[in-house]
Amino acid sequence: MGQHLRRIGTRMGRTASGYVTQSARYRAQRCEGCPLRCRCFKAKGNRTIEVNYRLNGYKCKARERLTSEEGIRQRGRRCIEPEAVFGQMKYDMAYKRFRHFGKDKVTMDFAFFAIAFNLKKMCARIRKTGLKGLSSFFYRIKSLILACLRQNILQSAMCDGKITA
Repeated sequence: MGQHLRRIGTRMGRTASGYVTQSARYRAQRCEGCPLRCRCFKAKGNRTIEVNYRLNGYKCKARERLTSEEGIRQRGRRCIEPEAVFGQMKYDMAYKRFRHFGKDKVTMDFAFFAIAFNLKKMCARIRKTGLKGLSSFFYRIKSLILACLRQNILQSAMCDGKITA
């Protein structure tokens, strides 16, 4: 049952972002009398498939990382940490789209929203627990603001030609 596929060549492709892909092409010998043809494909002629071995290697490596102990732990945390924040952002605060256009303005818009969101969390924490545990929260807010400032300073220096990438 089935057919042996013979390699017929290599196909080079380029993605929209400019990444060059290389796929091995395989073709079956005789598909006309095969009892599995209707399950295999519906085109005329013999079946041709393409295999990107580099992509398969990346997928295998990603699968290994995701199924490792560390990967399982990280995946368990993923659904808890950011998803709730974005859900609150979209539905509780009605922030479904950015108010500005352009990468720099969107970054600034999101940074301001993140600061406001963190201040709201800080006020809720103060109401709930008093001033206990507030220093780590202020440290995170300070780190976020400094990261945004560093990014903007670096981008403006690159635009001015003072720094090259």
